[in-house]
Amino acid sequence: PEQAKRYSYSEVLKYVGAAGQESTDPWDPLADPLARGAIFTPDYRVDQQAAADGVHTFTTVQAAISHAVADAAQRPTTKRFYILLKPGTYRELVYIPASSAAITLYGDGKDAAATRISARLDAAISGAAYSAQYAAQFADTAPAIQAMHAAIKERPLIGTMGSMTVWVKNQGFQARNLTFENGYNKDIGNARAECAAANCENPINPQQNVVHHQALALQVDGADKAQFENVRLIGFQDTLFLRSPQIATTSRSFFNKSYIEGDVDFIFGDSTAYFYQSEIRSLGDRTASYVAAPNTNLKTRYGFVFDTVHFTHDGSRNALEGNFHLLRQWFHRQKCTPYGRVELDGYACKLTDTDSWQSPKGTISKAVLETVGKMVVLNSRIGTHINRSSPWSDWNKNGTLPYRPAQYSSDDYWANLLKAGIDPVKDLGYTAPPSPADIFVGEFNNTDE
Repeated sequence: PEQAKRYSYSEVLKYVGAAGQESTDPWDPLADPLARGAIFTPDYRVDQQAAADGVHTFTTVQAAISHAVADAAQRPTTKRFYILLKPGTYRELVYIPASSAAITLYGDGKDAAATRISARLDAAISGAAYSAQYAAQFADTAPAIQAMHAAIKERPLIGTMGSMTVWVKNQGFQARNLTFENGYNKDIGNARAECAAANCENPINPQQNVVHHQALALQVDGADKAQFENVRLIGFQDTLFLRSPQIATTSRSFFNKSYIEGDVDFIFGDSTAYFYQSEIRSLGDRTASYVAAPNTNLKTRYGFVFDTVHFTHDGSRNALEGNFHLLRQWFHRQKCTPYGRVELDGYACKLTDTDSWQSPKGTISKAVLETVGKMVVLNSRIGTHINRSSPWSDWNKNGTLPYRPAQYSSDDYWANLLKAGIDPVKDLGYTAPPSPADIFVGEFNNTDE
C-alpha cells in the first residue's frame, strides 16, 4: 500500500520537465470542464452536410484546425479554441501543430463511435505514395501544418512516426467523444507470420530486412497536458504513440473513460501517461501480443500508469491461449545487445557514445541503455489472455541482437549491467543504486479474471 501511493493520480501527473530534475506543476484534468461534461460554445464547426463558409463552418477537420492555428497566429491569445465535430466519418489525416492557443476537438454524437477520424497508412508506405494521396489536403493549410506534412513526404518510407491518422503537437490539447482510427488491415485482419529467431532468415538479427507495418491511430508528440475524455483509439500494431519533446524529458497525457485496442506494442513511448477508468483490448489476429512497449528514461519518475482499467481481449483463439503480455520494455535505438549470449564468432557489443553494428561487432550508448521502460497497473481487472506467470516479457529472444531481459526494478538494471561487464559507477557515472529500488514495472491491488 505504501508503494502504491506513489502511483496516485495526483502524484503521477504533477511532474514535468527534464528527467531527474522535474519541476512540480500540479495538474487535475478531472476538474477540467472537459471531464465534467460541460457544453461548449464552439468557435468552429465541422459538418460534412453543411455549406462551408471557411470562417466558422468547415467540411473537414484539418481545415478547421488550420483556421484556428491561423487565427491564433494573427492575434496571439491564451484563449482555448473549441472545434465541434458533427457525427460522421472524416476520412482524412489531422495534424495539430504547436500553437499559441490550445485546441479542443469534441463530438456531440450519442457516443464516441458516432464521430470518427479515419485513415489508412502504415510504416512501409513510401513518402511519394503518401504525398500522392494526401498532399492536396495540406495545400492551403497554415504553414506549421504544411511543415508537418513536408517532414514526412520526403522520406523513402514514412516509417512508424509518419503513419499516424491524428498527430498532436499542441500544448494542452483536448479531445472528447471521438474515435481516432488507423484502418490499416481492419478490413482483412492482421494475421501474419511472426519472425522469431527460430524461423527467420537471419536468426541473429530477426528484424533485419523485415518490412514492418506499424500503423498509428494517434501520436501525441511533445504536447504536455494532453487530455482525452471518452475517446476510442482503433488500430493493430502501435495504435498510440506517446512521445516526449526530447530524450529524458517528461510530458504528460491523461486518458479517462476511453477505449484503446491493438495487438503488438499498441501503447508505446517515453512520456508519462495516466489511463483511468478505461478499457484496453488486446486483439488476437497474431500469435503474440503486447499491450505496452514503454521506453521511459531511467531518470523519468513515471512511465505508463493504468488505474481502474479493464484489460480485455477479443475472444479469438490466440487470445484464449493465455500467452499474451502486458508489456515488453522497448530497447529503443539499440543496434546490438550486451545482454545474453549471441552465437556469432567474434561477437562484441561495447559501450561507447554511439550506436552501431558492423558484424560481428557493435556499440551501444548510455542513452540507449537508459531506455528502461516503466509501467504500473493498479486497481484493475486483467483478462485471461494475459500470461499469468509471465505478464512482463523480455524484449525479443535471448541470442538475438535486439534482446534485453525484462527489468522489474533499478536493482535488475544494475545487476544486468554488471553481468554484461559494464560498471554502473566507472563506466556510466552513477554513484550508487537507488535505495529503495526504483520500480520499473509493478502491479498493485489487481484482480485476475
